[in-house]
Amino acid sequence: MAEIYIPLNSLFAEKITMKDLLQAISIVGKSKASGIEIRRELLKEKELLSILKNIQPILHKANLATVYSAPVPVWNSTGSVNEQALQTIFEESNCISAKWVKLPLGHYIEDKSDLQSLWQILKNHPNVTLLVENDQTLEGGKIQPLASFFENASKIDIPVSMTFDIGNWAFQNEDAYEAFQIFQPFIFYLHLKHVCKEDNHFFTVSLPIEQDAYWRQFDQWIPASIPRALEFSLERSLEEMNKYIDIVQTNQRRENSHAIN
Repeated sequence: MAEIYIPLNSLFAEKITMKDLLQAISIVGKSKASGIEIRRELLKEKELLSILKNIQPILHKANLATVYSAPVPVWNSTGSVNEQALQTIFEESNCISAKWVKLPLGHYIEDKSDLQSLWQILKNHPNVTLLVENDQTLEGGKIQPLASFFENASKIDIPVSMTFDIGNWAFQNEDAYEAFQIFQPFIFYLHLKHVCKEDNHFFTVSLPIEQDAYWRQFDQWIPASIPRALEFSLERSLEEMNKYIDIVQTNQRRENSHAIN
């Protein structure tokens, strides 16, 4: 069965204290989840390094693998690599021994953005894999710039993979099924959520449990070796967390059963 990760923003919607963070790690550590996604935007900037260094042994003791996520784009508004910011993020990720760093694309401009400069940064941090996510912005949530980035990066073997968020495509009116066909070779981390629209406002809700629910197809198409994240409110509840972990893993078993039959 796939490893399941719990993002901090599934437990908290605003900035959190160290006490909140320790509570989150405790709940996730007691759950059936394999790991936790530490969200930089939820931590207090002035105390960030201290917080990360202090939780590292706690994460290790809880046997939780870690994704470090930050709303820091790979490419800045001029199409240049966000060099200093990326160096900072990778150094922060080392404090918690994160396996992966998840970032949005930003303003990638084909024929202008220098992929070699990104590669040089990645070479300086060989123990961490960069995962670029389709976010909710115009520059990073549309198929075309993301496809251009991944295709060009793959041509020169830059070690970068994708976080495929099945719900974020809705924010830019993109077809998630079409996106999946294009990005399948690059996907390394799957964010599961369900997005609804009401009065031109998008909001995220829990995964529907119906057997024909939208998310189930994506989950079944993705190999079990690829970790999943449950990115919707889990109410800081161990019971709620385990409930949805079981639902996702049962969905994979159901697909495997069909394949055997």
